Amino acid sequence: MRINFFSFLIFTSLLTSCCSHRSYVPPSLDIPYEWNSPLSDGMHTNSPKHLIWWESLNDPILNRLIKLAAFQNLDLYLAGTRILEARLQRKGKNSDLYPHVDMSCSYSHIESHQNVVLNRILKHSQNKLKTNSSKLNLFEIGFDADWEIDLFQSNQYEMNALEAQIEANEENFNDIWVTLSAEIGRNYIELRHLQHKLILLNKQIESQADILHLTEELLQIGMANSIDILTATQQLATLKARKPVIEFSIQKTIYHLSILLGQFPGEVEGLLEFSNLPCLPVEKPIGIPSELLRRRPDIRRAERQLATATESIGSAEAALFPKLSLKGFVGMVTPHLKSILNPTMVSTWFANPQLLMPIFNSRLLKRDVDYHKLKTKQALFEYQKTVLEALEETENAIASFHYELERHQQLSVAYSAAQETQRGTLELYLKGFKNYLEVQFTNRALIELEEAFNESQMQLILHYIALYKSLGGGWNFLEDSKEQSS
Repeated sequence: MRINFFSFLIFTSLLTSCCSHRSYVPPSLDIPYEWNSPLSDGMHTNSPKHLIWWESLNDPILNRLIKLAAFQNLDLYLAGTRILEARLQRKGKNSDLYPHVDMSCSYSHIESHQNVVLNRILKHSQNKLKTNSSKLNLFEIGFDADWEIDLFQSNQYEMNALEAQIEANEENFNDIWVTLSAEIGRNYIELRHLQHKLILLNKQIESQADILHLTEELLQIGMANSIDILTATQQLATLKARKPVIEFSIQKTIYHLSILLGQFPGEVEGLLEFSNLPCLPVEKPIGIPSELLRRRPDIRRAERQLATATESIGSAEAALFPKLSLKGFVGMVTPHLKSILNPTMVSTWFANPQLLMPIFNSRLLKRDVDYHKLKTKQALFEYQKTVLEALEETENAIASFHYELERHQQLSVAYSAAQETQRGTLELYLKGFKNYLEVQFTNRALIELEEAFNESQMQLILHYIALYKSLGGGWNFLEDSKEQSS
């Protein structure tokens, strides 16, 4: 038996050496060193110390809203449960690396008739258990042990895959947070813009009402006509008709912010009284393109999913090789139930090593290996695609901010000129040197430029938020909050 045992060990060792160990290596990509888009004033490639972009806007209400969302948003709760689910799967799989021990209790009844095999079994049992009856009752109680030795690291590959999946779920959580914080910032800035737009509209309505009143006075002294009155009335009514639309948009945005914060619609309305748009910081560090690989959660998630797929290949390949398991029993077997009270008389044990070799299903197992290799290729392509899309998103964000800043500067000049033109035209109209058509034209031009200027101001902040979202900004806020709370 000793020779056979050592032969068995040598045989299994040779099989183990046949199984190639597949170690995962993260893919390397040739990332450009510099950005292709033009950088605006204050924007540089120094690595930012932190990417919590909302703190740089110095808006305490926005900071409070984002902090509330960090602890109340339901999408974050859902992503968090997926992390816990993956961790439980890993713990369950980890138990397969160790022996399983179960307590068993059974009863068997055997009778001897004409069956030769059964008679031999019974005869053996009678000799061992000291009974001459043609009927035999067997009571068995003890512990069964079963241990599948991870000879070809199949379980270890699965553990590595589950660990990578946990990390992928964690990065998915971070990616949801980056998107959520940017969505809250975008809605908050749009709300402030709408509130400011409503105030400007009220001023325009008040100004147009004054013009209508002046036109009515000029009509009485013969310096205006009824057409001027009708035109002024039409323009005033047009301005008033825009007010309900803006008020509805304000209410709708507040409702959406409430949902993002995990609250009922309108619960945060008390925090959202009128306030000006925040100012952009002067310095805007963005780093270099290659830093996206370690900053963006979606890229890190795609890389972890690639690791999961790669480790699954190793598990599938290990299934092609034999499985070694050890089975054993320690307990008592007796024909009399009362004998269990005397374990020294009926105690028994056995050990049974078992080697299973796949033969008829080997083709199916090879197809499973090919399947996992194909899934790994898909994961690699998905990773490369994610990196390219991240670079595109960031380049677009840099370019959008740059060109919007140029537009904003020109609109500022045009808006100042339109204010002076409208003021001078109105003075000449009151003196009788200009007709009402010219006043109406300058008023319309001023309103359009005023709206375009304020719209551009909002777009600049939105492009700033989009820029730092594309850089993966804000994902480490939750980790910093945990460290501070602990």
